Amino acid sequence: MSDENELVLIADDDPTIRKVMRAALEKDGFRAIVAADGVTAVKAFIENPPALVLLDVEMPAMDGFTACAKIRSLPGGTSVPIVMVTGREDIEAVNDAYNAGATDFIAKPINWPILAHRVRYILRASSDYQRLRRSEAKNEALLDAIPDTFVVLTTDGDAQAFVPGNLEHPLPMPVDRANNVVDFLPGPIARLWLTSMQKVVATGQQQRVEFALPRENASGQVYYEGRFLPYVEGQTLILVSDISARKKAELQIHKLAYYDTLTSLPNREFFRRQLAQMINRARDKEAQVAVLYVDLDDFKRINDTLGHTFGDGVLSAISERLAGCLRSSQPDTARSDGGLGIARLGGDEFAAAIEQFEDEEVLTKIAHRLRKQLRQPVRFGGHEFVVTPSIGIAIYPNDGDNVEDLLKNADAAMYQAKGAGRNSVRFYSGTMTVQSLQRLELESGLRKAVQDEDFELHYQPKLDLATGRLAGVEALLRWKREEGYVPPSNFIPLAEETGLIMPLSDWVLRTACLQAHDWQVKFDRSPRIAVNISSKQFFQSDLRKTVMQTLFETGTKPSLLELELTESILMRDIRETIETLEYLKDTGVTLAIDDFGTGYSSLSYLKRFPLDALKIDRSFVKDLAANNDDAAICAAIIAMAHQLSLVVIAEGVETAEQAEFLQSQGCDQVQGFLFAKPMPAEQLEAEYLQAVSSKASIDSAS
Repeated sequence: MSDENELVLIADDDPTIRKVMRAALEKDGFRAIVAADGVTAVKAFIENPPALVLLDVEMPAMDGFTACAKIRSLPGGTSVPIVMVTGREDIEAVNDAYNAGATDFIAKPINWPILAHRVRYILRASSDYQRLRRSEAKNEALLDAIPDTFVVLTTDGDAQAFVPGNLEHPLPMPVDRANNVVDFLPGPIARLWLTSMQKVVATGQQQRVEFALPRENASGQVYYEGRFLPYVEGQTLILVSDISARKKAELQIHKLAYYDTLTSLPNREFFRRQLAQMINRARDKEAQVAVLYVDLDDFKRINDTLGHTFGDGVLSAISERLAGCLRSSQPDTARSDGGLGIARLGGDEFAAAIEQFEDEEVLTKIAHRLRKQLRQPVRFGGHEFVVTPSIGIAIYPNDGDNVEDLLKNADAAMYQAKGAGRNSVRFYSGTMTVQSLQRLELESGLRKAVQDEDFELHYQPKLDLATGRLAGVEALLRWKREEGYVPPSNFIPLAEETGLIMPLSDWVLRTACLQAHDWQVKFDRSPRIAVNISSKQFFQSDLRKTVMQTLFETGTKPSLLELELTESILMRDIRETIETLEYLKDTGVTLAIDDFGTGYSSLSYLKRFPLDALKIDRSFVKDLAANNDDAAICAAIIAMAHQLSLVVIAEGVETAEQAEFLQSQGCDQVQGFLFAKPMPAEQLEAEYLQAVSSKASIDSAS
């Protein structure tokens, strides 16, 4: 079947996602129709039946689950592939999708370059499955009418008749004077036949059994099904079919359901099932089971910098290394008699279940062996990486007497390992439950705060080193709760993990633009406001459209806005990034690279990007007075940036010695506690925009 020009129905309430998804599919030869909600999607399916349906989970009027179930009830809806597009990564959401009749699901954020390939794969798999169903139906009818092999057994087990049929792998045949099943079948199979025959004689009911025999002159086994039927008195009719093809298909289905497609490791569902069996065995024997929860440190940085396709390749290499480590034959691995080995739970998270181990020291050795293995550089795609793990360990029954509690507490221990500096191992302790609850409470509060827009922007001045005048401000997000301000280092990473960074980033951009417009109206001038752009905001939304729409709706001049981007953003997709930045720069928006020197790029790359400013990371400024290397790095950055006509800003300036050195090297602007802390808009107005003094003077961007 050719999937060229196949019609795809796209249902999503986000117009941008609909547009991008449609463009991605049409670019690869598909046709597409779109719907903004579940009701419209069902109507579109009836009017113009597609070859495949892409349904967003959360839509107005009718959600994706309901729309999926509705389409399945329509004529033609039972066989069409339906793919759920969801940002919810929990197992319950996946189960809900399959319960509603979904064929597959795609997780948000969508990997746009491979979307069309994924759709094409699902279409072809569905076509192959339908052909297989039709073929199996025909074969089943044929086998019912013409069984492969006939055998008639007496109550003593003698074969009175044997018609071999046309089996590709025929059964062993009786020979002269050896026509009893114990003579021509292996012992266990002969006993199975005799037992089944006796049940038929005793009950008069049909019996079905499956058995396997070694292939003749080849490796592997042949699988058969035997149907035992009442025949004449004292005899049983046996119809034998070769079911090897069916067994192979069942094995493939099992692999799809219980194994990760990227790494071929067991997936979360398989791991949970096996762990439950281990716990049951341990409960009967009053033994222990340990769960090692492994998370790769800072793996997100590889994805953000080089892309998810590259990250998948590194993940695959790492998973092989982890699996090989747990297959080790060394005595202290506890794997000779028990243990599940490594499983991929999702993303960059892995887990192993260990049983029949002597003590915690054994688990510690296993964990440190994993760390040692990962310390070896991973080479992929011409790059070399060192990926370290944070490992948490929980033990049944003390740390949990069921699958959910054991996994939850191992996860909590893993987060404790991350909090201890990463690349470390921690055993679960009861205090971690409190920390997990605190994190859950923080996430709940953050979600509510995002929904209610319960945040503040504080503004930290950037001063011109030569004149002392206000050169601009940086907008910094603040979240105040009843107990006080929450440190950004606590809630910003949480927002990144949960996907809340997208609406949060949009709120910061809009609020900063509104403030710039307000200052322009009140004082006829405004400092340029710098806003940090997250990688998700840059790549998972149309940043050009977002910025332009925000400027238009707030009435803000583009010259009053500066966007600060990290090196990881610049280096991820250089061509796409340059196009976006050139568009923004042409509109009058100022562009700066933030935290320079901490990522993968170098000054030689900067000439490729249409940047206006460079911010030296505070880690280089901190020890300027005591560290000659940092001083040399800062001097080199300033000199080379000026050669590229970039304004140089040093952040984190806290001492007069730092300021004097930066001024001696020609640094243009400084930002730090030595001059001013981040402050609310009202305070900045009073100290910099209303006061009549040299400190109040401003390099207006208007």
